[in-house]
Amino acid sequence: MFGWSSAMGVPPVVAEPDAERRPPTDPTPLDFPAHRPSFNPDPDAELHVKDIYQALASIRRPQDITPERFKPFNVSVEPDVATADITGRVVSSPPLPWTPEAADPANRCYPDGSPILLDNGNPYPPKDRYDVLEKELMYDNDDAFREVSRMEPRDGRERVRVTQTRKFWIGLEHMSHYWDTSLDEYIERPATPKDNVADLMQTEPDAPQTAMEVDAPSAATTTANGNGDGRLAPQENGPKTVKKYKGRRTGAGHEMPEEIRDETVRALTEMAAWPFGCQVALPMMPPRLATKALLFPVRQTFGAARSPKDRQLARSGVMEGPVFTAQCRPDTAFRGAQEERGTGIAEVCDLFREIGGMLLAAQERGREGLTDVRPGEGQWWTSVPRWGGAPNDAVGDSAKAQCNSSEESKTPDPGNARKRSKFEHPFVATGRTRTARKLSNAERWKVVQPGPSLWDRRMRYIQIGKEPESPFDDIYMLSSINHHVAILHLRVHRRYLEILTSGESNFPPESDTPDQPWYALKLRRTKWHDLFNAQERVEALQGIWTIFHQLLRRTN
Repeated sequence: MFGWSSAMGVPPVVAEPDAERRPPTDPTPLDFPAHRPSFNPDPDAELHVKDIYQALASIRRPQDITPERFKPFNVSVEPDVATADITGRVVSSPPLPWTPEAADPANRCYPDGSPILLDNGNPYPPKDRYDVLEKELMYDNDDAFREVSRMEPRDGRERVRVTQTRKFWIGLEHMSHYWDTSLDEYIERPATPKDNVADLMQTEPDAPQTAMEVDAPSAATTTANGNGDGRLAPQENGPKTVKKYKGRRTGAGHEMPEEIRDETVRALTEMAAWPFGCQVALPMMPPRLATKALLFPVRQTFGAARSPKDRQLARSGVMEGPVFTAQCRPDTAFRGAQEERGTGIAEVCDLFREIGGMLLAAQERGREGLTDVRPGEGQWWTSVPRWGGAPNDAVGDSAKAQCNSSEESKTPDPGNARKRSKFEHPFVATGRTRTARKLSNAERWKVVQPGPSLWDRRMRYIQIGKEPESPFDDIYMLSSINHHVAILHLRVHRRYLEILTSGESNFPPESDTPDQPWYALKLRRTKWHDLFNAQERVEALQGIWTIFHQLLRRTN
């Protein structure tokens, strides 16, 4: 827990906000993407879905991602959806723990008195579990930062108790070193000899060592006043002034390592995941969106999945889902000086990344009931041996002969095989492991087999929370930039998903939503919640909690 920052490769920094120091880099201005594509139904809208493969295959650089690339996706965006409405109407019971109805224990049971359970048979988390999280998230930032940094509280302030949210507060404290401008104070005052020495230590590079000159004064002393006494010389135009800084920042927002944002958002998600019996983990496989023969790389920071009830499976790392996905991005500028809001290349790319990550989550959830088919499996080029060459061709035999000769040279003498080293313990059996010989290029070329699987072997793909009779699947994403998070919701039709993956589908095109045909995507998103604001980070936690509360309900 306390070595969290070191594990990320980020050095722990404890900066007293009231201490004067050199000013850091100017703060990074807040900027958010605002590209809002709109979908206009036309007679060829159904055919546009089959053009997604060509649109993705033609992308060679970020500049190739233009608003025209969104046309095959048939996507529209609804911004600023209330966090309480992002999952639609909550159809499950019991009521959410922050609502007035949750105070009555009778609302957590059926009319016959039996408790309301989750889909896997586990009980819903108790109300006090959420109350502890909300209480700790409402702490004053400075009080919580001092607690996790092991600093004494300010005069007149009591020490706060951080138990269930410590990992989040550690990450937010690291984030404040780059983004928190609430305590920024710039001071300009007359310089002192101490300031002059400090400036030399921070700005002058290490001078190369030369032969010692006893009678020569030091360069720093001579430049201070010309007499070699180390005092500041009076300036002709007045006393020398220095600029100092008081505050929490040690750098600018664009200089913050990505790991700080990733771990902070992950800690916020874990606070809601653990009470529901879910885990938050990094992707085991490279995140790639499969479109016919194309594997398009997308960004996926982590995902939330449910732990199985079987303890043996849970201990072996098996998970069920995914429930939803998360994506954190380091971008801080989304448009150039000549670009209007909503038309910048960077903000178009940002929305493209979000849609790609959500479609990948839809593909993973859609694997329920399917069998893993490795790329090229069943095709002739993965089953018929390579043609060309002879059984005793020179390339293969020479490589094989070299490998055999090297193995023979490394084979120990049979007479010394049973001799024990003087460093071995006589009562401890040491296993002698043999390193597997690597295949040569010629041998690797002769191997005929399908490509590696795209499925995670530790994931049991289940569409958790999907209505059995609905052709749509609800996909959720936790998106994060700067020091903000937003919750995204995307409804994907089964036919749309199959055409995206394989280029064809036999699924009926009927839709149970009048305003969304099967070939359209409707992306709904909340506002950006500021994690430095107590009310907004609690609202973000409530949104994540609602996703688990809604998707893990009983659907049969």
